[in-house]
Amino acid sequence: MKLRVALLAPSLLFATGPARAAPPVQPELELSHAQFEALAHFGVTTAPFDVTTLREAKGHAFLLLAGARYALSSRLALELRAPLVLGSVAQPAGSYVDASAWGNPQLGARYRLVQRVSADASLTLSTMLEIGAPVASHADDLQPNRLLAIADAIEGRGNPERFTPGVLPLTPSAALRYIAGKWSVDSELRFPVLVRLSDADLPRAGADTKPLGLATVLGVEGRYRLSHRFSVAAAAHLALDVAPAVARLPQRWRVQDFERLSLHVHFGASSSLVVDLQTAVAGDLGGNTVGGGLRFGANL
Repeated sequence: MKLRVALLAPSLLFATGPARAAPPVQPELELSHAQFEALAHFGVTTAPFDVTTLREAKGHAFLLLAGARYALSSRLALELRAPLVLGSVAQPAGSYVDASAWGNPQLGARYRLVQRVSADASLTLSTMLEIGAPVASHADDLQPNRLLAIADAIEGRGNPERFTPGVLPLTPSAALRYIAGKWSVDSELRFPVLVRLSDADLPRAGADTKPLGLATVLGVEGRYRLSHRFSVAAAAHLALDVAPAVARLPQRWRVQDFERLSLHVHFGASSSLVVDLQTAVAGDLGGNTVGGGLRFGANL
């Protein structure tokens, strides 16, 4: 497979803490400041695919995600992210076919509701609303559909709004960050809403698309600062398919776990590189999915 991937663009460093207490790459930027972030993850998976004649999406893929954040004020920031997937999809006969697919770009506004800072700790609460452009790739042969399902599985089904074709995504969320000394804990609760616009070329006789899909994703990350240069982190999330955008085939799990270990490398006070290793232990993806790669973020 020929994948022309420039691995100088890896990472989304999520955090909502104040500049003086958090790691170098900050989402809470001063007025008129901006941040660039990028991600490059590679993974392999055998994920269920909800079409009766083609029940799995098996293959390997590069997930590329570019993003930017611009602070309009000390409390309000705009965020933009665009995903692209390059990979190989297994065919019923056993061969692999190279494919590429766009995900749904997301534009959002984040508002910091609460920030409490003391001498040795800080607590920040923010909310966000994202709306996606319904441009995710799909085709009659279902290659891009299955490739997006592979990317969704590599990321533990934590972002269905990015990888579900034929829908208009709306995603409200809330995030909480606590920092005490060298420790920080981030948590996020997201509610992706997928409004069906088309069947995304899924066969009517083999797939039951729904007019509305609902999901809930709860994520937590703990991070420890080893030194001025390095931090280590462990993260996990649970994704619950409350109302699937495509009816689940029998014996499918509605809850999916996901775990990630990360090493953060800080460069001065304006950029950071993160090395990830991630997998799922249980659910549909348990034992069938492994991935990892790089994330990068920099203040501009």
